[in-house]
Amino acid sequence: MLAFLRVKNFAIIDELEIEFKEGFNVITGETGAGKSIIINAVSALINARIPTDVVRGDADKAEIMGHYCREDDEYLLKRIIGEQGKSRAFINEQPVTRKKLESLGAELTSIYGQGESQDLLKKEHYPAILDGLLSLEKERRLLSERVRDFKEVTGVLNKKRNEVQGREREMSLLQFQIAEIEKENVQENEEEIIKERLAVLKDAEKISSVLDSVSKGLYEDDGSAHSILKATVVALKPLSKVEALEKLRGRIEALFFELEDVAAELKKHEKAIVYDPDQLETMEDRLHTIRRLHEKYGKTYRELKEYEQWARNSLAYLSTLSSSLEELEKRSVSLEKEVAERAERLSAGRKKGAKQIEEAVAKELELLSMKGVSFKIVISEKGTIDEDGKDDIEFLLSANPGEPLRPLRKVASGGELSRVMLAIKRIVGGTVGMTMIFDEIDAGIGGKVAEIVGSRLRELAQNSQVICITHLPQIAAFGDHHFLVEKYQGEESTRTTIRRLARDERIVEIARMLGGVKITEKAVDQAEEMLENAQKSPY
Repeated sequence: MLAFLRVKNFAIIDELEIEFKEGFNVITGETGAGKSIIINAVSALINARIPTDVVRGDADKAEIMGHYCREDDEYLLKRIIGEQGKSRAFINEQPVTRKKLESLGAELTSIYGQGESQDLLKKEHYPAILDGLLSLEKERRLLSERVRDFKEVTGVLNKKRNEVQGREREMSLLQFQIAEIEKENVQENEEEIIKERLAVLKDAEKISSVLDSVSKGLYEDDGSAHSILKATVVALKPLSKVEALEKLRGRIEALFFELEDVAAELKKHEKAIVYDPDQLETMEDRLHTIRRLHEKYGKTYRELKEYEQWARNSLAYLSTLSSSLEELEKRSVSLEKEVAERAERLSAGRKKGAKQIEEAVAKELELLSMKGVSFKIVISEKGTIDEDGKDDIEFLLSANPGEPLRPLRKVASGGELSRVMLAIKRIVGGTVGMTMIFDEIDAGIGGKVAEIVGSRLRELAQNSQVICITHLPQIAAFGDHHFLVEKYQGEESTRTTIRRLARDERIVEIARMLGGVKITEKAVDQAEEMLENAQKSPY
């Protein structure tokens, strides 16, 4: 229910706060006081699209906030509206899209009257309304679930079918790629090792020549370093008693042995580095192969191995597609059959009960002063099945005898729409936790009919919070809570206020509604009697 509403700088309202109550809330006031503007503010709060000229003339922005309670949940809806109708939306102080605010608002509030009877103005709501009248909600919900399941399975099935179409060719390609990578068996760092080896092989003759020259100068020639060091060691040996010279001889002798080791290493490398055209070609071919694999499957060894693993996984997945596809096709056929059967049963239930609903709604509308009214439900096939079923549903109305039946959403006035919705809600009962707002429901009625409307609204308020703007004392008397809207004209601005009336104040207001500007004692007595009788009514 809507527990609290605050409106700032909206139309002629500068600032206004209302604490609504459970049950039947009535709003009254002089014509032009701003009663409907309060409803327009609620509409602006919960609708994605709003008029561009709702901000009060002396302000730069308007703000509307509604505090809703539904079972154990509470929602704080807020709309800040700037110039040209630009706005920001909030739920529980968190910014949200206007569509999200509208979606939640539609769950919490329905407005009937002044072009805001959303349910009856939108044809897409008719299946839900009719199923509610016929207690077919469970059947429609089950159908809706199966339709969603069918769409999901169909989507996956189509995707897998597209995958299967190129499956054989893709599997062959993956098998070839895996075999190629396995065959070459590239090792980590192999490319770098080959490049280093090739650099040596290509300069083998030059390197060998340099090593031979160095080897001869160090060891082999007559005047080599090895010969000189050896002769020096021999020459110093007789002087071993001179300690300083003996130490020098030892150091020279160490150089002599180190030189022999170096010479041996040089010979070893010289023998290993031999120009071999066949080996060079083999290594160049191997390097070309490795680079080709990197170009195809990954620039590095790691990327190459990752691609190999991906290819193996993809091959395994494609290998299981056939069995998976077969299961999905069976599931799709089964769901399609179930959807068709459920849609047919739901359609049959609607057609079977439509006549009964037509008669019940027309009878209720007759009581609500729509004499000679005709109401018809037309059900035809739309050619497809969606979550609402296979039926195209239209509500037709002829408000006066002799007038042809036309779509309700196109021809009904705000007052007529309100009464049609009241008739429907009277039959099906209200929605627990929903706030229902009626404006113009008293258009063109009075007397006994007004009493019936008031009684029906109070009855509806047993399950739903009802807020009704009325000009009729007969309806106002049935309210559980009565609010008065008043307008004050200042020198520079107009101000609208609203307040909840105590019992004595209610009697005075109802007397005003009965008697006009001058409130007589007779009008007061009549108002008190009307209020007492209405409050004694079971509804």
